[in-house]
Amino acid sequence: MPTEVVRATKESFRAELERLVENFAANEDEFTSPGYPEAQVRVDFLDPLFRALGWDIENRAGLPYGSRDVIVEKGAEEGNPDYTFRTGTIPKFFVEAKAPHEDVDKERHVLQAKRYAWSTKETYAVVLTDFEEFRFYDASLEPDPNQPHYGERIHLRYTQYLDNLDKLWGLSREEVAKGSIDRLLIPDREKRALRFKREVDERFLDDMSRWRAEMAQAVHKRNPKLDAAQLTDIVQRLLDRLIFIRVAEDRRIIEHRWLWERVQLWKGMGGKKSLLPMLNDLFQEVNADFNGEIFRAHPCEHIDLHDWSLGKIVEELYAPASPFRFDKIPVDIFGAVYERYLGKTIYVRGKQVRVEDKPEVRKAGGVYYTPKYIVDYIVKNT
Repeated sequence: MPTEVVRATKESFRAELERLVENFAANEDEFTSPGYPEAQVRVDFLDPLFRALGWDIENRAGLPYGSRDVIVEKGAEEGNPDYTFRTGTIPKFFVEAKAPHEDVDKERHVLQAKRYAWSTKETYAVVLTDFEEFRFYDASLEPDPNQPHYGERIHLRYTQYLDNLDKLWGLSREEVAKGSIDRLLIPDREKRALRFKREVDERFLDDMSRWRAEMAQAVHKRNPKLDAAQLTDIVQRLLDRLIFIRVAEDRRIIEHRWLWERVQLWKGMGGKKSLLPMLNDLFQEVNADFNGEIFRAHPCEHIDLHDWSLGKIVEELYAPASPFRFDKIPVDIFGAVYERYLGKTIYVRGKQVRVEDKPEVRKAGGVYYTPKYIVDYIVKNT
């Protein structure tokens, strides 16, 4: 049965925070040892911390799963944030938890948390914490391995928590409902944000367009007798297969990093064997499971292709080169990207290969994607 959720106040939060800080300080050696796991720090420190901030961690209100304030990840899917905090079913910030013996300053932990938020486009606010440290990031800018901590808005050690109570209280249920998260995010007036901010769909479209141009050049160079239509079809089929596999990998539908491991095996052999036949073996395995049009026998399997060009594209589909979480990019984002992407085609002029707008697209002035909320409205009213 639902139970009453006690309203949090700044005073009650201070009292609980004092208790947690004193406990951690008194037993710091134990809590920072390798034997103290992430699951336990969540139970002992993080759940109480966010409960004291007014969040209904245990769903005492008895709300249906889709209506809860807090979605708690039980660890079944590696890489998902451990908590999603919401108001009115709208995500406001994510929390990625780590065990205190892990270094939350590590680039891979920071980028893991930021890639998730950036790819979903649900909210760009993400917290990385092991209780010993607490970091809040604005992930609205594309995650950059060269500057992993860009967008850090809060960075505290547990010994600083009580002196910075107001900063932590800004993540309370009450303050978040008033818009505190928006005030924490990087303002657009910052020059770097204006110059470099790219949404996930813009980056994905840029990458897809670049990969198509690079692959078209590579295929044409060794297969000059292919006409534009054949070249377009072959390049498109290969890219579709690579993207399909990466999405399936990240969604745990097929074995993770299959593509990556094939390329690394090929590189380990010194590139003496052709890469495409090794990928064709993988394509056949996937086709045996899915039996879809995309992996059926196709001329793309028999072309002469520069192996390093193909290997480079595969490696760019994985972190750290790739900023994407393919399992978290919304389906409508893929739709938007592909609609704009397919508005262009490959043209062959002598030895030159170009990717340009299709004639009908040029005439219409471009391809415009219909946003999901408009589609939903039309369908509902129809």
